[in-house]
Amino acid sequence: MPLFLLDALEPGDAAALRAHLAGGCTRCASYLSEADATLAHLPYALDPVAPPAGARERLMGRLTQHPSQVRPSRERARQPLRLPSWARRVLPPAVAACITFVATAKYMMSVQHKHDDAMQKQLVSAQREVATQDQHNRELVTQTELLHSPSLRLIRMEGVAQPKASARALWDERRQAWHFYAYNLDTLGSKEAYELWFVTPYGRKVAAATFRPNELGYAHVVAKLPSDVGPVDGAFVTDEPAVGTFQPTGETHLAGKME
Repeated sequence: MPLFLLDALEPGDAAALRAHLAGGCTRCASYLSEADATLAHLPYALDPVAPPAGARERLMGRLTQHPSQVRPSRERARQPLRLPSWARRVLPPAVAACITFVATAKYMMSVQHKHDDAMQKQLVSAQREVATQDQHNRELVTQTELLHSPSLRLIRMEGVAQPKASARALWDERRQAWHFYAYNLDTLGSKEAYELWFVTPYGRKVAAATFRPNELGYAHVVAKLPSDVGPVDGAFVTDEPAVGTFQPTGETHLAGKME
């Protein structure tokens, strides 16, 4: 295709290719467009050179002396440009080398961009894992402190509707709040959430918080109860609308008593 655009093909080959393109071959037409775009950008690869002083005046003087070269006859203009034999030998390899260079450079840039995107995704994933592990470590420290607290109050919850799920609620005397940790809970729909309830010895059910577990089924909630609730005898978890409810209406997934 580059030789065809440069009119460097033999007349017979050029006529055959022209007839093939006129037949509507979309693939060859695409190759021709790519070669044309590549050749159009080749001049930009050359280093700019400033013309010598007086070049414009000399050129205009020569054009004035030879007006026939400025306005060639119509018959001469219709004649196709024929390159010298040495140019037809040297130019095709040079054009092929330039096209190969441009294609290789484009491919290498594409590979580099893909490599950079992959590295960026790995970095973001590693940062997320580090943040998750750091949060998990802090929560383990908190659980350890609460389990060894003199004012230990613990509610262990087992799975009801979800046998593989489990949870525990630990009383934080300093913050006057309950730390709730759930494991292996199933995901819910976008308009649903789990709701944590505490139960008093007299059967009162107090809504504490709504939550959604992560992709691993884990959740951590810090819940403070109203001051008039009094002692707590147990806790349970149900599925409710995402906004929460004042009384449990969904299925019970976890339940346990104070130890």
